Amino acid sequence: MINVMITGKIMRQGIEILKKFANVKIIEEPSYNRIAEFLPATDAILHKIGKLPAGLLNLGPNIQIIARHGVGLDDLDLNYIKSKGIKLTVTYKANTNAVAEFTMGLIINLNRSIMKAHNCLVLQRCWRREELMGEELYDKKLGLIGYGDIGQRLSDIGKIFRMKILVHDPYKDISDESIKNLPLDSLLKESDIVSIHCPLNDETKNMLNKDKLSLMKKNALLINTARGGILDENTLFNMLKEKKIAGAALDVFSEEPPYLPEGINKIDNLILTSHIAAMTQKTQITMSTMAAIEIKNHFRKSL
Repeated sequence: MINVMITGKIMRQGIEILKKFANVKIIEEPSYNRIAEFLPATDAILHKIGKLPAGLLNLGPNIQIIARHGVGLDDLDLNYIKSKGIKLTVTYKANTNAVAEFTMGLIINLNRSIMKAHNCLVLQRCWRREELMGEELYDKKLGLIGYGDIGQRLSDIGKIFRMKILVHDPYKDISDESIKNLPLDSLLKESDIVSIHCPLNDETKNMLNKDKLSLMKKNALLINTARGGILDENTLFNMLKEKKIAGAALDVFSEEPPYLPEGINKIDNLILTSHIAAMTQKTQITMSTMAAIEIKNHFRKSL
């Protein structure tokens, strides 16, 4: 029988598909040692969380397919996977709407000081109004770093709010004449809100460093629901403390769970969430079933 390893917690719908034709080992909190323990007998991996470097994957000589529960590939050694002829699949478009909606929620929250108002009223027992004056999204410039499926969906949502859309994506030809595709520096200088939607790779790692972040307007907002490591988090935290940027919201971090510096709870223009942008019932069911079906289809001839 085929042996499938699942790294992370996935919805039962995907597990049920796999159990009909395979032995399934679920490692809900994967570590190097836990994965290494079961890799020698593994034929397929349904990969949600954890890192799969070459040294670890080399312990699994029978691996034929890695079905990614998601689209990010920065935790995988792609060169090793390619060299061994291991099939690699992703769940394209499954999380597009969920992440775009979540991102817009963060934008509205920051722009209207919703979390700040909640903390003020509930935690500090202060009734404030004038100090919590927000901004409207109408006519604001929304700068998207990356214009893949999620970036395009957020662009559509932004247009509903009558926002002007700016994009930095050197790999996209944009036919919509209302959207400007700009160099990164120009986008950072012009945007009122910057939202990151590019993959983490050698080209984008630490792309938003101190020099780049310093180009942003002082009244601008920065949102990251893509991948940690694309921006320099400590520089961002310092800029927020010094009021060099109006606000930021991060759902992803260079290390997860992240190390948060002392005093970060005093930065009232910052929202931090635990990589939950794609955590909706619909999205998680879709990703688990898509990944499971990819594994099933790969072994169809031997079933």
